[in-house]
Amino acid sequence: MKQFNNDLGGIMKDSLGQHSSDTSFDSVWKEYLKGKKRTFKSKKLLTVPLVALITFIALCTVGFAGYSIMKNIDKTDDPFVNDSQVIGKWEAVDLVQKAEEFTPDKKAWQGELYLTAFAFIKDGKMLMAAEGRNLSTTTFCWTKDKILNKQEKTSSKYQIKEMNGSTYMFFEWKSGDYTFKNMTPWFYVLKKIDSNDYSNFKIARIEDKTDYPFVDEAQMKGKWCSVDFVKNIDEFKPNEKNWLGDLFLLEMKMEDGGKLTSTTTAESFSGEKISWTKGMILNKIDKTASKCEIKEIDGTKYMFFEWKSGDYTERGMKPFYYVLKKAE
Repeated sequence: MKQFNNDLGGIMKDSLGQHSSDTSFDSVWKEYLKGKKRTFKSKKLLTVPLVALITFIALCTVGFAGYSIMKNIDKTDDPFVNDSQVIGKWEAVDLVQKAEEFTPDKKAWQGELYLTAFAFIKDGKMLMAAEGRNLSTTTFCWTKDKILNKQEKTSSKYQIKEMNGSTYMFFEWKSGDYTFKNMTPWFYVLKKIDSNDYSNFKIARIEDKTDYPFVDEAQMKGKWCSVDFVKNIDEFKPNEKNWLGDLFLLEMKMEDGGKLTSTTTAESFSGEKISWTKGMILNKIDKTASKCEIKEIDGTKYMFFEWKSGDYTERGMKPFYYVLKKAE
């Protein structure tokens, strides 16, 4: 019978050892507290080592500073240096643990590839296609020998090789396995398709109908503060934060007549181009109509707001949901 893991570090290792990086510190902490209760009920047969006790007190004192240290943050302010050989479109053909494992005539990765293609544009700009979708804007940019993501704070090396008459790029894939789990990144292998200039590439966009008339709804009025970000509504639990990172949308204030003020980490904005009506938030700038569903959970009202970012408008992905709590 497997012994219950009552060590905080062990619980974190087990939780973060899973394939998904969606493990929250709250859930890890709860597992630790459960272990404490079970140990207490076992008639104190085991004595807590002094070192473990001191470590636990230190963690509490600093507010678990070690948690933030766990995230890898790369330097991403490199100046742009041109590399003419990367300009053009590259399609992903494989994903390998080590670059030397790749052979052009045999695919190593048996599953579907998340990354579909990159288009490198002059001056460091890039387009990206994922999950078989079309090229669209991305947070990635490039400079000689590196692909940078200033939002995720990753700096990935790339290497170009000629193999069997074709040109391949080996690109470090720094996903959550690298940033949160400190794992060595694998390599996407991309094959060069063309050397075209994609500066004026037209991105296909999804545009919603936004000319809905205003319909009043009393329960939507007021101030709503963001508390979580989830893939599906049923994933939300009031006492467990699902989203590990910072929340971009901070709050929304809905007033009479459809007036809406939205505040993000970047800015606060309102006006005729953004408004609300019964069950929806309308954005005439981005041409999105996002559904809002209000639920009362444990006596508190929450709003589940479809977040129609570029993942929806440019990449056709199903929108996630911001969870906002009704302010008193």
